[in-house]
Amino acid sequence: LSFRIAGYQRAWDTMRKWMKDNLTVKGKVLAANKGGLMMQVDALSGFMPVSQLSPDNYPRVAGGDKNRILEKLREMIGKEMEVKVIDVDEKEEKLIVSERAVWEDSQKAVLESYKVGDVVDGEISALTSFGAFMKFGQGLEGLIHISEIAWQRIDHPKDVLKVGDKVKAQIIQLDHSKIYLSVKRIVDDP
Repeated sequence: LSFRIAGYQRAWDTMRKWMKDNLTVKGKVLAANKGGLMMQVDALSGFMPVSQLSPDNYPRVAGGDKNRILEKLREMIGKEMEVKVIDVDEKEEKLIVSERAVWEDSQKAVLESYKVGDVVDGEISALTSFGAFMKFGQGLEGLIHISEIAWQRIDHPKDVLKVGDKVKAQIIQLDHSKIYLSVKRIVDDP
């Protein structure tokens, strides 16, 4: 029993060290729920909230239907992914991991080549009720909020844009891995 407790203690110590050292480690998806993924990380079980998925794995579902999101998350069961430990609480037996943190690190150099005010060419990759996502550069993706699509009021981005449209947009905010873009700011206000 004490041997098992010592091993368990060592696993938590390892997680704290990985978090402190900002290491990328492998995790395996064990299960999914509406909030995210249950992960096996080393000898411990952890959790990855949906918000911590990389843009490539983030479940984009029309209308944000929670059942469809859960279906997409369940497709990841059994998959191994690179993650970083972002929160460790041994007392609560809480271990939180992030795939997005790994993606952000890989994007830092690319992101540093852009600044607010730059105009970029890209392609609309997804539409939601609150805006459009645009891919540009080397695997980057930014959000064009519905209020930044056109000068006139629009009810839904699909009224003006469709997936696959080639678009020019201005970078209006860079917040770590979150990139906010505007289409309307590069044309004069009518």
